[in-house]
Amino acid sequence: MTTKWQKILRGDVNYKDFIFAKEVKLNSYVNLPPAALVALERQKEDPRLEPCFRERVQYIVVAGNKF
Repeated sequence: MTTKWQKILRGDVNYKDFIFAKEVKLNSYVNLPPAALVALERQKEDPRLEPCFRERVQYIVVAGNKF
């Protein structure tokens, strides 16, 4: 019997199972969570993409910490 971890390592899972969606409240964080970072990156591309207060922003973790 294969474990879930083995399925992940083989790539036998749908990437949509790893998408997170969190509420974003810009200007209210000391340390920005991933969803806020994604919102700010989107805003750099188009300033009109500023998220509404408490809007849920989707993101997926594909690697470890970039810092």
